Amino acid sequence: MIEDSLHSSKQSTNHTIMRYQSTRGGVQDVEFKDVLLSGYANDGGMFLPMSTPTVSSATLQKWSALSFEDLAYEVTSLYIEEKDIPSTDLKDIYHKAFSTFKVPDVVPIKKLSDRLTIAELFHGRSLAFKDLAMSCLGQFYNYFLTKSQEHLTLVVCTSGDTGSSAIESVRGLHLVDIIVILPRGRCTLIQERQMTTVLDNNVHVFRADGSSDDIDLIVRKLFADSEFVRMQHLASSSSLNFVRILIQMVHFFYIYLKMCPSADEEVEMVLPTGGGGNITAGIIAKQMGLPVKLVCAVNHNNILSRIMKSGHCLLGDVQVTIAPAMDIQFAYNLERVWYLISGGSSETVKTIMADVDRNIVNVPSDIIALMNSLIKVYVVSNDEEVKDTIRRCWNDNDYFICPHTAIGVSYIYAELNSSSNKQKSVVLATASPLKFPDAIKASGLSPPTSEAIEDLLTAPTKYTDLDLGLDWTSIVRRKIEEITLSRKI
Repeated sequence: MIEDSLHSSKQSTNHTIMRYQSTRGGVQDVEFKDVLLSGYANDGGMFLPMSTPTVSSATLQKWSALSFEDLAYEVTSLYIEEKDIPSTDLKDIYHKAFSTFKVPDVVPIKKLSDRLTIAELFHGRSLAFKDLAMSCLGQFYNYFLTKSQEHLTLVVCTSGDTGSSAIESVRGLHLVDIIVILPRGRCTLIQERQMTTVLDNNVHVFRADGSSDDIDLIVRKLFADSEFVRMQHLASSSSLNFVRILIQMVHFFYIYLKMCPSADEEVEMVLPTGGGGNITAGIIAKQMGLPVKLVCAVNHNNILSRIMKSGHCLLGDVQVTIAPAMDIQFAYNLERVWYLISGGSSETVKTIMADVDRNIVNVPSDIIALMNSLIKVYVVSNDEEVKDTIRRCWNDNDYFICPHTAIGVSYIYAELNSSSNKQKSVVLATASPLKFPDAIKASGLSPPTSEAIEDLLTAPTKYTDLDLGLDWTSIVRRKIEEITLSRKI
């Protein structure tokens, strides 16, 4: 029954029409361009494809020799129609996007001691895995907006890495303005500086005195006003945007095929998990036929482990930890996860999300059973375990890892101690250790640095603070209206 629910909506790869729909059922038959140039759907839901193409083992074997750039074309062209973006243009978009990466293979895979394998997803401009998708989004925006000569305003809330990656993808584009809202004092200094030192006039940064969950409410409120969204041409390049999820699916295929080019074994992929975009991409890749096991590695802030034990929990306060991207309570992409594993039940999603809006999570037992069949959750309960893992990885391999990656590596170390399982496993390293010197120093090590990182610390800054007690949504709303007025073409 579980397998049936996962595959019920699949269609073969020769199906040439691809449309998108909302998880809440009120918006359907949406084209790729409109999904790209959006945030939440008009009914408050999140976009997903109306069908899921399948990929055979033979196709996977053929893909195993492809570069990351070429594989991106093969995977995503199953979701992007020729009339939306002709093949030649799509290939050019990926060439421009991935040429910005510091290494030619885009995602190097490092095999270390103790059967520890790490896929480095952080070689883009902002040194985080978000660059893999964001670099493409910037090119997509430029492609469509140049043709229409329309202006777009992006609104992005971030727990750290998303904001800087989103900024790097569109800074200097005259048809795009971007508003980024970060939680003041809850990002690392380098993460914050990557955002606040960008002086381009199409970049607008707000520092809000709250958690990532608090600032996510600003975006929800803005996109709940569909007329405002339409009039101001609002969109989001966070993982609210399905195109982000689409591009993130590529690295699951790429890593799997590097680990298992014969496509005849299951590979366990360990995902440091925050907002849930990566696990959503992994689930869709699995539904397409990729033989992977998915492990979400989280810290104690994330409610995923509590949900999957009983289906019930209350949303509470967020504690500041050494891994700031995980300092959230509710992973908003869980809405997509529930839709995917429920066989596309909008009613189930709406019922669950109505409770979430009241800070309560109640997930039906059958959905919990499906979640547990798809996802294993590993929880790191305190910062000391993260520091121990950073230190152990360095001592054993002369290899630095960021605190989020360390939470994934902690799972591997725990499995080594408790199991003789020889399954192929890989940890997805989500950010460069260069961005987290304080965490590495707290682990008793001398942190790495670079000239570019040192320059950030003395560069001039530009930002606006959102203090407690102010109406944050109204302030950001006025800024959006001001941008739209000033960018009239």
